[in-house]
Amino acid sequence: MNNRVIDRLVERMQAMGVKHIYGVPGGGSSLDLIEAAARVGIEFVLCRSETAAALMAAVGAELTDIPGVVLTGIGPSAASVVNGIAYASLERAPLILITDTDEQNKALSPHQVFDQLALFAPICKGGLRLDAENAATGIDRLIDATLTHPRGPVHFDLSVKNARASIKPSRSDETETESLVPDQSATAEDIARLLRDSQRPVLLVGLQTRQRALSEQLRRFSERLNCPVLVSYKAKGVVAESDPLFVGTFTGATAESELLARADLILSVGLDPIEMIPSPWRYDAPVVVIMQGVSDAFPFSAKASLDGDLTSNIDALTASVNRSTWTLDEIAGLRTGLRERLSLKGEHHTADTVIDTLASLSPDARLTVDAGAHMFSAMARWPAAKAHDVLKSNGLSTMGYALPAAIASGLVDPERPVIAVTGDGGMLMCLAELSTATRLNISLTVVVLNDAALSLIDIKQQHNEHPVNGVRYAPVDFAEVARGMGCKAWKVNADESLEQVLELALASAGTKLVDVTVDPSGYAGQLAALRR
Repeated sequence: MNNRVIDRLVERMQAMGVKHIYGVPGGGSSLDLIEAAARVGIEFVLCRSETAAALMAAVGAELTDIPGVVLTGIGPSAASVVNGIAYASLERAPLILITDTDEQNKALSPHQVFDQLALFAPICKGGLRLDAENAATGIDRLIDATLTHPRGPVHFDLSVKNARASIKPSRSDETETESLVPDQSATAEDIARLLRDSQRPVLLVGLQTRQRALSEQLRRFSERLNCPVLVSYKAKGVVAESDPLFVGTFTGATAESELLARADLILSVGLDPIEMIPSPWRYDAPVVVIMQGVSDAFPFSAKASLDGDLTSNIDALTASVNRSTWTLDEIAGLRTGLRERLSLKGEHHTADTVIDTLASLSPDARLTVDAGAHMFSAMARWPAAKAHDVLKSNGLSTMGYALPAAIASGLVDPERPVIAVTGDGGMLMCLAELSTATRLNISLTVVVLNDAALSLIDIKQQHNEHPVNGVRYAPVDFAEVARGMGCKAWKVNADESLEQVLELALASAGTKLVDVTVDPSGYAGQLAALRR
């Protein structure tokens, strides 16, 4: 085993099963990292922007349960990755950020130098200027932290001199990682007692439940309870949407209020408070929280909280609860009502018609969804059957997500078709990554819902009775741009057939793009139904 700092770091990555490092390298330690990783079979994926690189690494981590790795150059490159690291922080994704840094030589100018550890401290679980003296313990400590619930990113600042240094005997380093004291305020039997006393419980399922084994456990648990189930955006598919107990998605807003108002107990399993929009809690039923790393950031006071391994806790509950009084007909009525409330009105092509057409033509594809007005249709209408069938930024809700997420999916699951659905605003934020997808030969269909506006912000501007200003712009021909980056591409105008073009695009190899002109007029009504 090599004894250099860079080799120890790479060996730990290899041991965890890391296959890719994403990033935009500088001329410093990132070059040593790329070379050392290549020697052990870890591929470097060059991206067009640091934010997209971090999003790819984080999504890959979510899909594989192996920490993602992203590298950047010093200064401007490190600053440019912040949004992607914020995604990993607020979406609870295990991620390792490695930034080039200076040699701390006072004889040199501070060109491109600022305190990078301080920059990332608010959004990382820990940070360390890695060197020969702290590497023996620091590498393992931070990597363990990224995998501890609630998961999140960690940061290594690494200069060329320190990367090449030989590791010295271990000593404790001074930088502390985030420390969380579990809140074990209840036992599984306490929760089971509350459930046995309940007649009409409702199950809220969140991001911590996305492991395959947990999905099956939750199915048995909900069947035993015979209760309606709502899933967060991140947990979409954990309970299959064909399941008769499934009602819809939960955001903490208005759309699900009819169901929750009928509950006499609300059971939150694996739901993280970052999955809920900032909105007052409006329900009288007591709430029970079951998660790993119990949080005090929920907008309600929990009746009871159970920390610990979800698998063990759900098993214990399944064996000791009773059947509720909900009927399947009542649950079916709630499911239909929620879907109808979120249906989009409009002429010609709308987000609803595009999503429905895609689902009918490619039901086995994975869908990645950008932030924007179109996301409500995508999350309500795509028929997910298992965890990770749909990927969306929720805790951060960043635009420019769908394309990088789809590229990560294509690298992790190259045999599975992937469709990225984005608005024109989100597409413009990461347009250059089309060239990344074509270079990597990702089998990917990008569908741009083009209405030449930041439609969700446009709606809010109108709601505030402000004049239209700064949120609409001249249309962009994304098909023409995509062809310039090596993609096959089609443009579908409002009065042109959609199904034929989508069918052709989905059947074509490589990365391709379909630019669809959509009617945004129904978005305001849809948003009101969801959040009013």
